[in-house]
Amino acid sequence: MKKAYTKSIVATILCSMLAVTAVGCSDNGAQSSAQAETQVQSTTQAETTAPGATNFSLENIHAPKENSADPFVGYWKISEGAGSNLEKFIFLFNGKGNASLIIGNMGYCSTYSVGTDEQTGEETFKCKLMFGINGDYSYVVADDGKKITITNNGEDSVLEKIDNPSFVPSTPENPQIDKKLVGAWDSGTGLYYYFGEDGRMYCNSYGTTFTYYTYNSKLNKVTAVYDMDGEQTDTYDYTFDGNDLVFDGMKYTQITPEKMMSVIQSY
Repeated sequence: MKKAYTKSIVATILCSMLAVTAVGCSDNGAQSSAQAETQVQSTTQAETTAPGATNFSLENIHAPKENSADPFVGYWKISEGAGSNLEKFIFLFNGKGNASLIIGNMGYCSTYSVGTDEQTGEETFKCKLMFGINGDYSYVVADDGKKITITNNGEDSVLEKIDNPSFVPSTPENPQIDKKLVGAWDSGTGLYYYFGEDGRMYCNSYGTTFTYYTYNSKLNKVTAVYDMDGEQTDTYDYTFDGNDLVFDGMKYTQITPEKMMSVIQSY
């Protein structure tokens, strides 16, 4: 089994371990509610400021987009109330309906929406992250916009905005780099890798998880280091088949980094 799939298993295990810390898991699954959420999310996306051409960088791949209709845009932590024990977790809401839970250098992706309850007129926030924040909430935004209190079933959590979170690793000193690896690679099935000349690496698995690494390559092996509640190391074998990369047993075609970023941001 490939390591990219293994991380999905790790995510499932983490979900089971931390399920008791989830903030407000709602059981409201009525069809009308689901339809309303879809409508709200579509409206939010339509109001998002249309992005211009964005230069590729590792920092830009998951950067939030400006959206004046969405008070959740940006990076947050749970500072008070239910879930405040998850102090190492960063919650990213990108302004286009995509939510990420970031632990160290790894992110787990899902969806969210903001809108108004048609029956009560109450402002609503719906988030589908696998744990941490998962459910239907009412919310109140502080005057300065830097704190939001979300409420589910009478239980409050206070989200506090984070400036300049550090989930992309710093450039390592004197990395060993195989220049043939450098660039973005597409499996054609939803797996993407990027290898930088600066010794940093990125993987996105089907738009559901992503990981940032530092790496070295030597003798057709990549040693990749990342943080997920502590330093982790993965080792991958690779070779080339003509212009294609065979990495960890799977074949990849080279694409531009900008194309990779565009695909990932379209999820």
